[in-house]
Amino acid sequence: MTKYIEYFQIESKSLLKRFKQKDPATVALCKKYFESKEDISLMNTQHIIAKEYGFDSWNDLIKQEPHKLAESLIVAKNKILKNAFFLWHNNSVVSNLDRGIIHLSSPEHIGIDMKTFTRNGSNIFTLEHIDVSEYDLSGINPLYIRYSEDTKWPEDPTKLPLGFNPKEFLESRKNPGLGIRTLHKQNIKGKGQTVVVISQNELVAHIEYCNSLIGYEKIGVNDKTDLFSNTSTELSAMVGKSCGIAPLADAYYYTVNSEKNTSYKNYVVAIKKAIELHKKLKSSGKSGVSAIILTDWLYNDNIKADDLLNAISEANDLGIMCFSQKFTNLMKNTRLRLGGIYCKLGGDVDNPDDYVPLIIKEFKWKFRNNYRNALCFPCGAKTVSFREQFDGYAFEHFSSRYDSIYAIGLYLLAKSVKETITPYEFFELGLKTGDFREGVGTIINPVRLIESLK
Repeated sequence: MTKYIEYFQIESKSLLKRFKQKDPATVALCKKYFESKEDISLMNTQHIIAKEYGFDSWNDLIKQEPHKLAESLIVAKNKILKNAFFLWHNNSVVSNLDRGIIHLSSPEHIGIDMKTFTRNGSNIFTLEHIDVSEYDLSGINPLYIRYSEDTKWPEDPTKLPLGFNPKEFLESRKNPGLGIRTLHKQNIKGKGQTVVVISQNELVAHIEYCNSLIGYEKIGVNDKTDLFSNTSTELSAMVGKSCGIAPLADAYYYTVNSEKNTSYKNYVVAIKKAIELHKKLKSSGKSGVSAIILTDWLYNDNIKADDLLNAISEANDLGIMCFSQKFTNLMKNTRLRLGGIYCKLGGDVDNPDDYVPLIIKEFKWKFRNNYRNALCFPCGAKTVSFREQFDGYAFEHFSSRYDSIYAIGLYLLAKSVKETITPYEFFELGLKTGDFREGVGTIINPVRLIESLK
């Protein structure tokens, strides 16, 4: 069966059920296509669903490539992104990757040295859209690689790292890990919670998070603004339906112009908008905004940031958790140390004993001098949404990008169980219920934390 057909089958059956129940809107829709019929069949409702999603017939629908079905689902279900078909190079739409418009490249073409496995002096490199089928990759560490579903690997298993199956590995690492899916089975998925994501990245449509995206706005952005083209892998890791921690939470996304002398100004505007959104949601009887995440490094350290910190303090005073990759702790809690960990190759993502600390130059202090106060969250080596396909995924090498994403995603789950929990209580409870490991810190235990709130 073609990928996504099940979505349309379910809608067809649901439409038929509502018709038999004589739902006025459903009857009117069916009469639009079958005016002369007093009764209709499943075959009829399948035709209606196909037409409503932009296809000529049900037979036409089931013959479509998966990316076309994904496009139709996104356009029908989410009207937030004005241009759901994000324009890539030469004005070709994202899904044209499947049609060969974006070709597989050779490693040398993008500067990867296949003898030392480095790119531009780094031991972490990208194999997205890369054909490495003729190379011996048995000596690489897959955790140092970012690769996509279309990466072409050697067919000879001896030319791959021992026990490494790229397709199976990519699929297995969609699991956020440490018991999150156990909570999902209990229907703890962040329903009713809202998160605001503030980023310098252009947001593109992706089936992974299109149903969670409620609002999208660009701040300080014009036609000449140099934005990063990114699908917000962070958004997929937080509220994605298959790789997210809180798949039923709502997300608002602000793309800000962070060019020189503008970064803090536009971040302040975005935070103020998030605060107004919080007040609006609260006044309508909803939970309000639970968390704000600034996904970028606020690199203009020479610019005075008082306005930014004041805006963050205002959000904190309203009970909104705020996090950023630059200002790791925006709650001014000197006791808190947010630690990054990742699951080792061949490890079980749900087993804390299979995690190791992320140690890179600027973060060494967290684990060497202060690890006993560190609350550690998974920070990478996971599968996320892929920016060049509406329904594509990529394995993201271990990095410091996702520890705060995991923390906020879990906070959304906690808030859905106990609305009154505060950010401080969340972290204190995390330290209390977590799994301490010598030399690492306290590894978050989501199941135990959530159980303590019931």
